[in-house]
Amino acid sequence: MKPFKKITIIGVGLLGGSVGLAVRKHKLADKVTGFFRDKGKIAAAVKMGAVDEGTDDFKKAVAHSGLIILCSPVSDIIKKLKILKKIAGKTTLITDTGSTKLKIVKAAGRLDFIGSHPLAGSEQSGVSHARADLFKNSILILTPERCKQSRSLKRLTEFWEKLGSKTIVMTPEKHDRILAFSSHLPHATTFSLMHALPKEAIGFAAGGLKDATRIALSNPDIWADIFISNSKEIIRSITVFETSLKTLKKAVAGLDKKELVSFLIQAKDKRRLIPSKS
Repeated sequence: MKPFKKITIIGVGLLGGSVGLAVRKHKLADKVTGFFRDKGKIAAAVKMGAVDEGTDDFKKAVAHSGLIILCSPVSDIIKKLKILKKIAGKTTLITDTGSTKLKIVKAAGRLDFIGSHPLAGSEQSGVSHARADLFKNSILILTPERCKQSRSLKRLTEFWEKLGSKTIVMTPEKHDRILAFSSHLPHATTFSLMHALPKEAIGFAAGGLKDATRIALSNPDIWADIFISNSKEIIRSITVFETSLKTLKKAVAGLDKKELVSFLIQAKDKRRLIPSKS
């Protein structure tokens, strides 16, 4: 018997499409339904196997669903949760894939909701880039608001682990504080770097610039939502980064090679601590 009779994916893009492909590959549901704002995209998603069926009728999409996964931008997730408070079934488990958590969890209220954040994906967007192995060996953060040992948490943990994720449980507050540094700050600095880059330098971009700015190709609407929904923690991380940049600037201005080498070694050693994805 499959874990769910019906799973509904709200927003069948890179993440949502990859969830659908993985769910169907691992046979975790009898049926996968996708909700699309643009019904013109349904046929392609069905053809590639991301969903069994699609609709632009939200109420129809979530009806009789055992698991609803919200894979749209943060602001839309919050809007959809308000609607689900009125129409979701009492036994329906709800989660999301948003990159911030506190505001989303608060918006869920008393729904059977547990926040999820798969640390997977890329700067690419759209269901055409989805793949069934996207979550393999990736970290998946779960942020339950109540009852950490609940049956719902157990079910959701098993679901993501069957998709290949390594699950970690933490509070929404801790999630937003940590991700402000590990994910949101890198995007903020990369977008800022591209803003600062003179147009005359673009034609001379070598590997370093290309590697450092790849994520500047990320979806602007999604990232505007992320910055706004976690503004307090992101501002804090930017402030810390500004302090670091000032230290580097001071050493360069003072032609202080000893300080520069020390600064660079510390950065290099810390970079080595980041695990490579196996």
